[in-house]
Amino acid sequence: MRSLFRSTLILTVIFSASQAIAQSGDKTLLRTEQIAAKLELSDKQKAELDKELKANQESRKAQMEKMRALREEMKRDAFVQRQEQMERMKSILTPEQWEEFQKLQKQGKNRLQRVRGQRGQDGVRGQGRQGGQRQFMGRAQFRQGRMMLRKRAAQKRIEEKKEKAGDGGN
Repeated sequence: MRSLFRSTLILTVIFSASQAIAQSGDKTLLRTEQIAAKLELSDKQKAELDKELKANQESRKAQMEKMRALREEMKRDAFVQRQEQMERMKSILTPEQWEEFQKLQKQGKNRLQRVRGQRGQDGVRGQGRQGGQRQFMGRAQFRQGRMMLRKRAAQKRIEEKKEKAGDGGN
């Protein structure tokens, strides 16, 4: 009877906490209540745990913002660097060479777009439609297949060396 009451109380607390979180958007409170229910924490421990989880959440948010800003800065720097490189190339080449160089650049971009178009969601080649069905291949399966091909190639090279060694002795 006591365990039934305790289970009902825990479920009620978790449900009410999840409802409050759904309205307020505070995920740490739900996590605190879940941990508290499993570990039977005191109110003081719950408060400290909630405070710690909130601090961790804020720290992660700050870190993500810092990374996002750094990524944007790197993109800007790369763009400026490409522009400077193009200006230096233009000063080196004649106008005819510059036009040919731009055509080559465009062809390279088109090729890259074609290669990217052949890739699936994971960026792995060979995930296009085959026989009207979508073939899914995870990264691990792709790596496994690639390693198998490398092993076969190595075995073939070993066999070729053995054949050459056998022919050389005759």
